Amino acid sequence: MNLSPDGDLRQRLDADIRGLCQFERGSASEGERQAAEWMASRFREMGLEPELEEFRFYPDYWIDWGAHAALAALAGAAALASPRAARASALAGGLLAASFWGDLHAGCRWFRGIFPTRPSYNVLARLPNPRARRVLIISAHLDAAHSGAVFHPAIANWVVQRFGPFKGPGPILQLPFAAMLAVAGGSLARSLGLPRWLWRNPLRVGVALNALTAALLADIGRSPVVPGANDDATGIAAVLALAHELRRSPPANLEVWFLGVGCEEGGMGGMVAFGRQHFPELSSRQPFVLNFEVLGSGKLDIMEGEGFLKLYPYHPEAVGLAAEVAREPAFGDVGSRVIRFETDALVPTRHGIPAITVASVNEDGYVSPYHWPTDDPDTIDLASVERGVAFSSRMIELLDQRAAG
Repeated sequence: MNLSPDGDLRQRLDADIRGLCQFERGSASEGERQAAEWMASRFREMGLEPELEEFRFYPDYWIDWGAHAALAALAGAAALASPRAARASALAGGLLAASFWGDLHAGCRWFRGIFPTRPSYNVLARLPNPRARRVLIISAHLDAAHSGAVFHPAIANWVVQRFGPFKGPGPILQLPFAAMLAVAGGSLARSLGLPRWLWRNPLRVGVALNALTAALLADIGRSPVVPGANDDATGIAAVLALAHELRRSPPANLEVWFLGVGCEEGGMGGMVAFGRQHFPELSSRQPFVLNFEVLGSGKLDIMEGEGFLKLYPYHPEAVGLAAEVAREPAFGDVGSRVIRFETDALVPTRHGIPAITVASVNEDGYVSPYHWPTDDPDTIDLASVERGVAFSSRMIELLDQRAAG
């Protein structure tokens, strides 16, 4: 695929990043709906026929997860206060930990179901190819995140100064999950009449960590929605750039779907809804998902797996294709890693569909600025976004060649 000259591509990327950032687009908000309509209008300008697919989702994870943590803290406090409450506290702690696990991995979300859903939208534009052997889905998310004290850049800077650049996944949400297990285990130990040293400190730590988690999540809920230039207007701009080029020069052996996803920041609600609607029809068409996240940090990275608690490796075909491109001299500086976050690539991965996320990090190994008000268009490294588009274009060429075989 022949990309436009650098100046033209960079200008379009910058314009699209700024165009999307004109909306305050919290998950399942009016601004997110306007952003979806804006993206649809950009597709129409290219001669594509977009569809706005409505779904309903409860995206306020700070309330959902905060309720898990607060209830676990109350259960632990009850077990500390009275041995008669310990058995019920053990059961509550175990159920809350299981529910938290299911919600984090977009699996069973029965607890979230008690909250009222709101409308959100995916934007889908297709480049039809009746003779295609495979369907390529190129995706990024439309919504932007809330800020919060836990995302303050000073925290990441302190970690880097003390321990050096980030080299691997941190604990993130493993600690709250462990705190719920501590409540369950400590309460069970007390209900069985085991020695105090086996249950008192685990319960105290579990209560404290769960209470702290609930407080930090409440702070996220009260904090403003960030501009979301890097996360993920850069990804949407890359989707639009590839739509522009592939519309002019379609791959011979691929049908391409361009997807703007809603409610990613609330727990991948849009990709779950997309999968529920489209994965059955794609099952016989060998789908492949190429997902974009935070492309403007400076150094291009390909993800090899992800997951808050359990690590889900990406499909070997997706990782192998990206690694093959990264071995080419033109992309020798592209790195790879696993992340203890989650992106929209997790949903197709859990359905056995080859999927991969292309992202970027800064020189210290983390995304900047992440979920912070300074995530605006003026902080974006446009050369990094261009690099992501070029890398992905080469991946598409190889996928097209393989589909021919």
